[in-house]
Amino acid sequence: MFYNFLNTTKTARLFTIYGIGVLQIFLYRFSLLSLPFSLVNILETIFISFLLLVDISVITLMVRKNQLSEGNLLVPFFWILLGSLFPEVYVDAAIIVANTCILFLFYQIISLRNIDGREVFFNASMLIFIASLFFLPSILSLLLLWIHILIYPGKRFRNMLIPMVSFMLLSILILAIAISLDVEEKLLLHFQFVPNFSLDSYLQYKYIPLVGILLLTITITSWAFWKPYKRYYSRFLIKIAIVGILGIILFPEKNAVGWIYLTFPTALSLTIIIGRIRRYWLRETLLWSFAFLSLSVLIFGTYLV
Repeated sequence: MFYNFLNTTKTARLFTIYGIGVLQIFLYRFSLLSLPFSLVNILETIFISFLLLVDISVITLMVRKNQLSEGNLLVPFFWILLGSLFPEVYVDAAIIVANTCILFLFYQIISLRNIDGREVFFNASMLIFIASLFFLPSILSLLLLWIHILIYPGKRFRNMLIPMVSFMLLSILILAIAISLDVEEKLLLHFQFVPNFSLDSYLQYKYIPLVGILLLTITITSWAFWKPYKRYYSRFLIKIAIVGILGIILFPEKNAVGWIYLTFPTALSLTIIIGRIRRYWLRETLLWSFAFLSLSVLIFGTYLV
């Protein structure tokens, strides 16, 4: 029943998944996180809901255009459910904006085979820079971009310079704007970074879902792509996961980093695994288990924020 509902590409069912995500945002912000029911928070929630629609659209387009799954809505479904394990990310709209930029980045890079590489590298550099203005750990995506430049056929040295030149020009522009607005100190403080390697930080209840996602990413993602599966795409997703794990180690905003970098590859891995299961009852059990796991966050969510 559940699988049959998701085993389609109908727009109406995609919007049903989106509606679940919007309901989740409102419940988390005004119930679980107890944000004041003010005009500013309502407008911010509407803005976050709009970004969620953009995110789901990008994910769906990425999946369909590159044939990453077999004509179903499992990837956006799992992405919404995995995102529900990190309620604290819905407090700050800046994190959501950064996530949208990073998803566009994934779409750009994964489409490298079909369009001009130089255009992709420039657009990707712009997206990373914009994302890092909202959420500093987004800058780690430069590693992902440089890795793909190294493996992309063509003039590697020239292509390696594209992100560097783009960042330099954009930095000069943003700094000039900051100086004119007298907020240059705030801008410089935003880009200050001190690595956080403390193991004690992982002993908090709110990191339990993150540890679970890490285990899923390390085990299930590797297992899902063990058999032949679109080698170019599988390597790309594994690289995303590696960058995400590095970000979790280095940055204090561990849940937000995990949500941005790990949920998409994990959602796709789960989709592949569900697609390989032939026993109806087992497939339904797994899908309902993930759905109830998401609902349990509303009950025990106070420990996750």
